[in-house]
Amino acid sequence: MIDKNNFLQMRPSWLAIDLAAIQHNAKAIMQHAGAQRLIAVVKADAYGHGAVPVTEALYEIGVRDFAVATIAEGITLRTQVMHDDFNIVLLGVQDVQHVRVMAAHRLTPAVGTLAWLDEAAAQLDAGEQLVVQLAVDTGMGRMGAHSEAELQAMYDKILKTDTLAFSGVFTHFATADDRNQAYYAQQVARFNAWVTAVGIPKSDWHLANSGSALWHHDQIETGTIRVGSVLYGYNPGAPELPLPLALKNVLSLKSHIGAVHQLQPGESVSYGATYTATTPQWVATLPIGYADGYLRRMGGMSVLVAGHEEQVIGRVTMDQIVITLDRPYPIGTVVTLIGQDGDCEITVEDFAQYANTIPHEILTTFGPRLPRIYQ
Repeated sequence: MIDKNNFLQMRPSWLAIDLAAIQHNAKAIMQHAGAQRLIAVVKADAYGHGAVPVTEALYEIGVRDFAVATIAEGITLRTQVMHDDFNIVLLGVQDVQHVRVMAAHRLTPAVGTLAWLDEAAAQLDAGEQLVVQLAVDTGMGRMGAHSEAELQAMYDKILKTDTLAFSGVFTHFATADDRNQAYYAQQVARFNAWVTAVGIPKSDWHLANSGSALWHHDQIETGTIRVGSVLYGYNPGAPELPLPLALKNVLSLKSHIGAVHQLQPGESVSYGATYTATTPQWVATLPIGYADGYLRRMGGMSVLVAGHEEQVIGRVTMDQIVITLDRPYPIGTVVTLIGQDGDCEITVEDFAQYANTIPHEILTTFGPRLPRIYQ
């Protein structure tokens, strides 16, 4: 069996992940929001950080509730995390034909229609039980009850059905991490009115995603918060909204110089010959490319070498990039593509802004060819 250190020797590009920083961020957001309970969102392999190691790290500090998107993600946690006393919520829409699989692995699906509950109950035998959470669509437009009456019907169905059990009710905010606060307030008011009228206790509510836990915790019930991005140390509202608390950076992306040579005037680099040297120019080749998640549009992006900035030149290819150098460096010199080197830093937010996207997409794009090295 090949371990990760050998992988680095064979193709030295990797993600360094600080699990202690994730623990710090979890404690910080709970204190900031005044929360007693955290539902940690670890879907998409914990936003690319590794769902099992992240879950284990958060379990160490007392977190017992985790959220994923798919049944397969839930089964992975249930079978690979070395503890039994934790809860797994499935946030996405699930096919009701898999209800017995969910019950067997103690996965708690989010449910948005009475029809789903009716069919689930019909499939379960006496002695089986599926724990569910109710989704309320207050304005996200994806799933959930669209009225007080729909919510009441679902809640009543669960309470009177032995094979179903209730564990919570939630909504998801569309604009908590931007400046459209009128829409946010509308969602809050709708949720409060419907759920209060149905009679669901506040102890069963969870509204606060990362944006609302960061910037609006005083406007909603935050005894329980349900957050993802803040755990991983980045600002979901960047660049519009500054962070109201200090988060620790969690992830760094690094590579080693694989080859060094000097371009002569008139010589070009990579497909399309889009970069041509006008003076003698030292360059290095790194073993990382868009197949690893270093996006093709990152040509021109900064990287850090020996504590200063250099740039990616030419087109990013599937497996390699070329960067400028101020002088020849030894083969194996570490290059930082995301992270800190000396006084210089490239954050996930910087990387995402250059790529004209959001950090969530960047982090979940980094592929399995990049080993995750945990610190």
